[in-house]
Amino acid sequence: MTLDLATLFFVDVLLLGLGGVLLLFAWLQNRRTTALAWWGAAFLVFAPATALFSLRGTLPDVWTIVICNAGYALGYGLLWTGARVFENRRPALLLMATGAIAWLLACQFPYFLQSLPLRIALASLIVVVYCLLFVSELWRGRTEGLISRWPIMAMVGLHCLFFLIRIPAITTMPFPVGAQAPATFAALIVVLGPIFYAFALPFLLMALTKERAELEQERAADIDALTGIANRRGFTKRASRVLARLEADEAPIGLLLFDLDNFKTINDRFGHRGGDQVLILFAKTLQISLRPLDLVGRFGGEEFVALMPGVAPDTMIEIAERVRDSFAAVAREVDNQKIEATVSVGTASAVQAGYDFDTLYAVADAALYRAKQKGRNRIELGRPALVMVP
Repeated sequence: MTLDLATLFFVDVLLLGLGGVLLLFAWLQNRRTTALAWWGAAFLVFAPATALFSLRGTLPDVWTIVICNAGYALGYGLLWTGARVFENRRPALLLMATGAIAWLLACQFPYFLQSLPLRIALASLIVVVYCLLFVSELWRGRTEGLISRWPIMAMVGLHCLFFLIRIPAITTMPFPVGAQAPATFAALIVVLGPIFYAFALPFLLMALTKERAELEQERAADIDALTGIANRRGFTKRASRVLARLEADEAPIGLLLFDLDNFKTINDRFGHRGGDQVLILFAKTLQISLRPLDLVGRFGGEEFVALMPGVAPDTMIEIAERVRDSFAAVAREVDNQKIEATVSVGTASAVQAGYDFDTLYAVADAALYRAKQKGRNRIELGRPALVMVP
């Protein structure tokens, strides 16, 4: 089967336009993901630019050289801007348009416009720079855990390399491209690469945004909406992983269980808004008082929990006392209302309960119960799991 060049260019333009439409449609379904709009615009610019490139020798050079390559430069600038926006950075509009502006300025010089090597060199430089910027943006957020980043970075990086490799082939392209014009090996190098790029990249970009949305939903399901810390589900998942790691090293670990004293009375006196403010204040106190590596969570109602890797039982008491004192100080007055909220604390450690979370929690819960029974606003130490008594 013989492939003609005009058909290949037609397929390339069709795929680029379709990719742009699909990306914009995906953006319309999820307006918060504005990167899709930038990427969709990029592909919709690539499509007419490729059409103009295929018509070289048929249309005036101002269209097939000047406007065509300015379009490519703008398209790659839009592509990079989409990656920048995806990483929650502001669009750099001037830098986005710099490639197209540089190309249009260079074309004002007849010597440049008449020199094929100079035109190829500048056009290739613009594309390579934007592709590298695109990859660097996605590399910046690599710790987010999105698997789709890697094939996209690989594809754009290879496209950048491919763009340099195909430079010699461009000089041998048979312009004008007419119907049934045979596709030479050099022409196939120029056209087939962009066809694959136009087909695969839009789907990978949509997969990337979908993967992030799913990850955000999963994380949101693990977060307490009021306080912004982990909820019971999220805390338990993370705690189980930490405990499994520490058990292998037989490292010390401490668990603190907190319960705000007389919280129902606070709600009755100051309303649910006042109660919510107290809960938020305690969550902030807990985060400030503990280390970044400690896990904190709200287990529901007025109950909070903290898991502290590497903390011995005697140190755990000091930490619990610090949290209790700090909260009592900041909760004397909340929103100009004298509340004087306090907290009771129960402790547990691996020495008493091992590395099973349910057992640790049970030991701390029993200690917390004793703190409540003995008058509240105090700390009670956990007892070994086998001899727990109220």
